[in-house]
Amino acid sequence: MDLSLYAREGEREFVELTRSFVRKSVQPLFGDNAPDGDLGMVPSILDTAFEVGLAASPHSGMPGFEYGIWGTSADNPEGVRLSAILLSVVAEACPGIAMNLHVQGLASRIITSSKGSFPEPPVRVATALQEGHTLPGFRAVLGQGRGSDDGIGTRALPTEKGWAITGTKSFVYSMEKADAFLVFCRIEGRSGKEDTGCLLVPADATGLKLQDIGGRTGIRACRLSHLILKDVEVSSECRFLPADDFPLMGQALCLHWLGISAMAAGNASGALKAAREYAATRYQGGAMIEEHPAVRKLLALSEARVEAAFALLVQTCSFAGGNTDFLRRCAIAKLMTTDWAFSAVTDALQVFGGYGYMEDYCMEKRLRDAIVLKSAAGSRNYLEAFISDAARGEI
Repeated sequence: MDLSLYAREGEREFVELTRSFVRKSVQPLFGDNAPDGDLGMVPSILDTAFEVGLAASPHSGMPGFEYGIWGTSADNPEGVRLSAILLSVVAEACPGIAMNLHVQGLASRIITSSKGSFPEPPVRVATALQEGHTLPGFRAVLGQGRGSDDGIGTRALPTEKGWAITGTKSFVYSMEKADAFLVFCRIEGRSGKEDTGCLLVPADATGLKLQDIGGRTGIRACRLSHLILKDVEVSSECRFLPADDFPLMGQALCLHWLGISAMAAGNASGALKAAREYAATRYQGGAMIEEHPAVRKLLALSEARVEAAFALLVQTCSFAGGNTDFLRRCAIAKLMTTDWAFSAVTDALQVFGGYGYMEDYCMEKRLRDAIVLKSAAGSRNYLEAFISDAARGEI
């Protein structure tokens, strides 16, 4: 499918720029026989993304400050939609590269849209939201967490110059050699009152350790670590506050869920394109397999699910704003688009028959990536409970 159809007049040049980046920088990644491509090329690919302005940056002097994915243009529904489309275009080729751009843009967006006094924002940043295997509790997401049941165990205690942070943030996606991490934690004020908040922690801070999680299923082109903090001291300047009344953690989850939805839809679109090309060139049973009823049905189902995923994604972007309703809609989008995208990938894979599970055609990689995107940033049970509580007005 043509993702530029979802872009408006004046935005298609950004789509074409992204396609050029994918064609020249991302696709050569898969020139060898490794199932996930030559991962040693990832750093240079990301350097190029910064140069062309596709990777967002919190520095106003860098190309991606305004129009990078989730850059300052994401202050409005049109900017959110465009960022989601660009992310999908990259994910058509490689969801792992797209994840790098997504987490970079997400953290940059938090820095540029919040109230903070950090004197020199870092260039490469990542966001640490999750603890254990679950996201924080609903009340904590909305800045109302006040107890041991809010799912936030990481704590920041006051010191003479700021805070000392202790805890573990799990499954943190980041670019290689990230300069800093935005850590969401429970912050204790000097009066003893606790609040949920966001602190910027330099990657070289004493007491901070990145633990690689080892072998994993998919999205291997993006670093994934556990962030372990033990009495990590940061200054008072490192705290960020929302510029409006909607908590930063809620804002972060909105874009995180939208980004994963966009990557899942883009990955499924890439799988559908590969299946169509294969069906048009594979001769079997006296005809090209694209003429066989079973293959036509698989392609039709895959296309229907990809279109449905993009339609829901674009519709959700139109409601962008700092409020609970947008958060609910993003949760719905993440739940449904990743489900539809996963089914679209499995339908497309079946067009290849047994070859679909071989590394030669890269379809098994798309399946692995679809599995990870479906489970990332909140399990199905978490999302269902969140949507249910939101519908009943309980969050």
